[in-house]
Amino acid sequence: MTSSNPIAFSHRLCITVVEDNESLCAVTVELLQQHGHRAVGVTSAEALSDEEANGLIDVLLVDLNLPGEDGFSLVRRYRAAYPGLTVIVVSSRDRIEDRLACYQAGADAFIAKPTHPDELLAIIQATVRRGSALTQDLSTQDGATLTSATLDLRRMVLGGPAGEVAISHGAATLLSALALAPGRQLEHWQLIEALHEDAAHYTIAALGVRVVRLRHLLRAVGFAGVTVRARRLEGYQLCVPAILS
Repeated sequence: MTSSNPIAFSHRLCITVVEDNESLCAVTVELLQQHGHRAVGVTSAEALSDEEANGLIDVLLVDLNLPGEDGFSLVRRYRAAYPGLTVIVVSSRDRIEDRLACYQAGADAFIAKPTHPDELLAIIQATVRRGSALTQDLSTQDGATLTSATLDLRRMVLGGPAGEVAISHGAATLLSALALAPGRQLEHWQLIEALHEDAAHYTIAALGVRVVRLRHLLRAVGFAGVTVRARRLEGYQLCVPAILS
């Protein structure tokens, strides 16, 4: 799969391809890597667990006919868990009933196989750009969902538009470090240091698990979309303002 018309992306994306055809999965991953993205491929929904723990998925490309959990179920599950994730279905099942079922499950776009590489790249770019614009609009509107999070360090409570939840010391430390950092972003080693963990033994995967838990807490208090963004392979950025007290 080779692109004849290179697509210029504004930033590098972390893309996971879920495709049970190993050859097709490999060439799709190669195409995405050639355009500067961090792309990995898995052949089943069950194999996604490691990437999910790392919290490093910006775009999920999903085939429908998967062994075990099928594509419809996978799209539905990931849309519920990660509202800001871009989900694109790539499938030969292109009947209108299948397409509608994909959108009802939460897919952002549907591409029929066989897929032209230029079309795949263009749809990824357009879908990510549309999602980013929507998140930005929500964050700047008066009274929008994406207002400031409030972290009460005395009561250990996180607040937002939907109410309050208790927050652990680790999650509060992570949120505080990101909220106080320039641009609300820190590298992996800086976050590990803020958590007072041993950098020689604490893994990026373990840090990713903490980030996923923080995302769940922010979602629980009413923040939709991307709340903590993975910055390529460097670190994380808090995408909502936070007030500490």
